Amino acid sequence: MRTTIDIPDQLMKAAKKRAIEEGITLKELFTRTLEKELQKEGGVQQAPWKELHGKGSAKELKPEDSGFDDYSGPDWNHAMQVNDPSS
Repeated sequence: MRTTIDIPDQLMKAAKKRAIEEGITLKELFTRTLEKELQKEGGVQQAPWKELHGKGSAKELKPEDSGFDDYSGPDWNHAMQVNDPSS
């Protein structure tokens, strides 16, 4: 549905900037923001990971950024431990 609304200049500038930063269109930004506002009134809540869409990238991360240095907890393969010197 198409509609016309008046938005204050400063708010529109901030919205354009946010959309560019997140790599989405203004339509996507406005739709997502309106959905969030309407959900506060008791609507159906979306899966939390959907809110993370477009909010960052791992392309700049390096292995040393992981925070898992010297981790010795269980691995996904329970038959072998992480950092096991025998493996």
